[in-house]
Amino acid sequence: MTGVQTCALPISKGSFFTRGTTRDPYARYSERGPDYIYNMERLLRKFRTAADLVPQPVLRAAARPTALGVIYFGSTSPAMQEALDVLEAEGVHLDAMRLRAFPFPEVVDQFIAAHEQVFVVEQNRDAQMHALLVNELQVDPARLIKVLHYDGTPITARFIAQAIQKHLQGAQASLKEAA
Repeated sequence: MTGVQTCALPISKGSFFTRGTTRDPYARYSERGPDYIYNMERLLRKFRTAADLVPQPVLRAAARPTALGVIYFGSTSPAMQEALDVLEAEGVHLDAMRLRAFPFPEVVDQFIAAHEQVFVVEQNRDAQMHALLVNELQVDPARLIKVLHYDGTPITARFIAQAIQKHLQGAQASLKEAA
């Protein structure tokens, strides 16, 4: 016995480290694969259960049926509410969902599935919420349109409304060119 764990033995040039340690169902130290799988599956069950227990999203239906939705959260809420009013006055109707927690409840997946396109409004250059939605819900990224504000100032209703209108006008122009 060398005193070196097998998960840290050198491999040709350099070393390869792997996690490989866990606890068994009785909280005893273990490096057995089945114990690791058991714990990962247990954590997944807890995560799924948490999705039903966290604060649920707040929905705002558009005044008319629409194929467009918008997802927003946190400090974007006041500006988003105003932007929805502005867009509606200009004839752009959006169903809206304000996220309040993660992991995402099933209703988030259902909301996205019910719309052809969903705008994801966030104050983040890297579109982290967009990435969470794609990765956690296996959503087609093409259905989610990023509306990103990251210049260091608070997001405004004007910015949101203009970004959504610009995307919709670009989509209409593309359809006319294709016809």
